[in-house]
Amino acid sequence: MKTQKLAIIGVGHVGSSVLATALQTELFGEIVLLDPKDKVAWGEGLDQMHAAGLLSRKNIAVHIGNYTDLADADIVIVAATHVYPNGEIPADRQELLTENLPIIHEIMTNIVQNTQSAMLIFITNPADTIVYIAATYDYPRNLLLSTGTMLDSSRLRQLLGQRYQVDPKSVSGYMMGEHGFAAFPVLSHLTIAGISYDKLSTYFPEVALLTAEEIKEKVVQAAYDVFAAKNGVTNVAVAQAAIDIARCILLDEKSIFPVSVPMTGHEYHFAKPCAYSVPCVLGKEGVEKKLLVSLNSWEKEKLAESVASIRKSIILTE
Repeated sequence: MKTQKLAIIGVGHVGSSVLATALQTELFGEIVLLDPKDKVAWGEGLDQMHAAGLLSRKNIAVHIGNYTDLADADIVIVAATHVYPNGEIPADRQELLTENLPIIHEIMTNIVQNTQSAMLIFITNPADTIVYIAATYDYPRNLLLSTGTMLDSSRLRQLLGQRYQVDPKSVSGYMMGEHGFAAFPVLSHLTIAGISYDKLSTYFPEVALLTAEEIKEKVVQAAYDVFAAKNGVTNVAVAQAAIDIARCILLDEKSIFPVSVPMTGHEYHFAKPCAYSVPCVLGKEGVEKKLLVSLNSWEKEKLAESVASIRKSIILTE
């Protein structure tokens, strides 16, 4: 009997967090690790395997592999990134493209030669440009996405949950567009307990209502609070986001997540194709439906800014 199989490409700070999270969720019977630094990947896998003797941990097979191991993988999570000397990682995700572009080309070249059926989940930044590049390869588009603004959206819900003193999961809302400086909150569709954002003051008069621009700035800054404190690394929450996506697909949950996917030019009426985050229904077929929600004038302006930012990176790859 075949067990569900996960492949993790890139076992650095983020990839090792993906591994730890995947083991805790117990979704997979087999996890294969791919990384040019075999010794480091082997050490991460061995460290996790040492916990298999604890009663709290299931006996899940973890091993080092190569691209041929993707042939029967159900999920492939790509967390590979260029390693900068002295930890001098650019703060702007778009600036990561120069070094990460050849890495993604190498990865996609090998993936398409070994599988056409695994769900590919990209964490590598710049997330939107990376998934756009991946979509230029001969691979089913419904099986391609990046975590996009899923993490930004979690930060949005955490921010408002803390501000209104409610569980963040009681906040229904998301960020759209670029995973980066140009991400923006879609307040026209945000609710708490079904109460629209512009009506919250009626129920929470003691809490000042932030503007959309103020919320955008706070959510974007939240990433850099972690980035600065952890010397250029944000790894735990995005690993959880990637595994949440994997679980949704494996269990055919039909959850709606704001993930970055290839977008055609006519979607939202932009002149050229791009890739950015919109709410998507995810299930056993991967990206099963994009929800092109209506946007107010401020949101349309911010989406245009996001697309312009991402297109600047895309042009460099063409």
